[in-house]
Amino acid sequence: MQRSPAALDAPPPVTTTREALLVGGSDQLFRELIGNLMTMAQQLQTLRARLAHRLGVSEPEYRVFLAVAQLQGEDGVGVGAVARHLAVSGAFVTMIVQRLARSGHVEKRASPSDRRSVLVRLTAMGTRMMAGFAAEPQAINDELFRDVSRTEFEMLSDLVRRIVGGGERALAVSRLRELSRASDRTSGGWHGS
Repeated sequence: MQRSPAALDAPPPVTTTREALLVGGSDQLFRELIGNLMTMAQQLQTLRARLAHRLGVSEPEYRVFLAVAQLQGEDGVGVGAVARHLAVSGAFVTMIVQRLARSGHVEKRASPSDRRSVLVRLTAMGTRMMAGFAAEPQAINDELFRDVSRTEFEMLSDLVRRIVGGGERALAVSRLRELSRASDRTSGGWHGS
């Protein structure tokens, strides 16, 4: 089927209907933003993988290792707290902690307040590695955010936090829409009167 010349010239539908995201009725700036966010996500993933490689661990191990270092305090940190911090499952953190413990990066011990609970902390080797490695992420993060002022950084932090929350809601909407489509396919579609 051939489309009419008018249909070929018509702009594609906008990708958002929120007025705050449209400039003069166009979603061009919004699409550019999404494209830049995707590029930034890929850059961050690549940078994190390189940092992990330099530290001699996998990217998931690097994430957990860093989280333990940041959260451990005096007594160590629970697996659940690390999981919440990284927005991953406790089972995932437990698996990665086991690998890091076998390699000597972290140690596990029973919590003094709850013997069923395990606390994780860096070993002496892990602490030395982290101290010797600190200049690597510092150099990368300093360059990554070189052109961002304190005020912009605070605004960006707030915006990203809200967008991540919106992302969780968008994922829920996407799951519901997919379930609805699957239900329509299995029931032969909805035919209202």
